[in-house]
Amino acid sequence: MAGLGTRLYPVSIVLPKGLMPFVLPDGRLTTGLQLIGNALLEAGIEQIGLVVSPEQEPIYRQFLSGDSARYGAAIQRRAELHATYEELQRLNTCITLIVQPQPYGFGHAVWCARDFAQDEPVLVMLGDHLPLATGASSPVQQSLAVYERFRVPLYAVYRVPLEAVEWYGILQGEPTEEARLYRLRQVVEKPTQAFAQQALRTPGLPEGEFFTHFGIYCLPAALWEVQAEIAREYQPSRGEWYLVDAQQRLLQRMPAYLLEVEGKMLDFGTPAEYALAFRTLREQD
Repeated sequence: MAGLGTRLYPVSIVLPKGLMPFVLPDGRLTTGLQLIGNALLEAGIEQIGLVVSPEQEPIYRQFLSGDSARYGAAIQRRAELHATYEELQRLNTCITLIVQPQPYGFGHAVWCARDFAQDEPVLVMLGDHLPLATGASSPVQQSLAVYERFRVPLYAVYRVPLEAVEWYGILQGEPTEEARLYRLRQVVEKPTQAFAQQALRTPGLPEGEFFTHFGIYCLPAALWEVQAEIAREYQPSRGEWYLVDAQQRLLQRMPAYLLEVEGKMLDFGTPAEYALAFRTLREQD
């Protein structure tokens, strides 16, 4: 959640994108951080590293604290506030705030979490993507279950049309014997439509449809080795450090899989996407 949130400017000047508000069907107010954090806790995750910018760090810290100094009396008087406060405290005890000193990109943000990860496998989540369950298990639970079977990179994916590929990292898969599970062949960051049509089609998908990231990355401990290699070579003057750089290196060393998860992904990184996510959450059953 360390990005500047330029597409949400000027609100992002004072409100980090992870704290963008949403209203649930029962009328309760929540935030992207709470929705993503609670989805992780429900899936059995016990430790969450939240990557933020230096400017955002005190805002997130104050938010997660529940600010009992100012709201303590109201929290004690009103049951609904007390319940929200307790929920924040449960989340707060599981979160470690990690500062990304400079906005060098998604790959660099993950690299900033290396001490937190302690060379262990990690589940990486995008900070402006909400994973919603539409069945018995959530997209996070589905992804973790498949990862535990293979212990190699596994990426949750969904489909986008050809005209949208230039906005996304596109993953080409090869079908396996299991429905919704594909072997990863290649991943390309923001390809042209012509290149996607020529080289990135996944057999079995309808014409004009491609896989992109759902926002859930299950990554083995080998991630930190390739990230260290990239860190030694990286020069900010050459541009953004993408996580796809690590994905490509991992693919050269081990197999990787794509899982077309059952569920909804709500991206709230732009005004239009935020409006859609807000309506979807408010109206869901």
